[in-house]
Amino acid sequence: MIIEANEKYTKEEMDEVFEISVRRSQIYKSPEKKYPGVFKESKKNLITGIIMLAVTLILGLLTDFGIIIVTAITLAAVMTAFAALWLFSLKKTYKDSIAQYDKMNSSKIEFNEDFICVEMDNGTIVKIKWSDIGFIKLFNYNVGIFASDKARALIIPLKYWNQIAKFMEDSRIIVTFYR
Repeated sequence: MIIEANEKYTKEEMDEVFEISVRRSQIYKSPEKKYPGVFKESKKNLITGIIMLAVTLILGLLTDFGIIIVTAITLAAVMTAFAALWLFSLKKTYKDSIAQYDKMNSSKIEFNEDFICVEMDNGTIVKIKWSDIGFIKLFNYNVGIFASDKARALIIPLKYWNQIAKFMEDSRIIVTFYR
């Protein structure tokens, strides 16, 4: 069976595709877990670093900048700098990913008794045999089909899930699901 997906990703679908891509290794480790947004988490880390830096600076002013306070200030400054760099890098990667997906106009989702395959109009093809699927996770806007070798994953808009699930049921394909 072939599904022609000619619509562009919605912003919500695209945001979730990015989140899944960034958290893929974590999803493999704990597929049952729900993860907070990476931007929200990164901003929280940056704010925590800024607060730690401010607190250690205030302690330094109150205690005459002893060696422990200077060390704490240095550690808080380094943590804050790393959090800021991570957030900047994440935003740049997100912007580049959105630009890449905006160039794509269509994809083809093909599945039969042996495999499921997604072919993008830019020539990218990801194919996974049903027997190689480690698990399937349903997200808010997308479905993630994760290979057991951890090297491949398909991310398909949720609107196509019913057709795939019906095919799997009719073909008696059994795979572990997470929501």
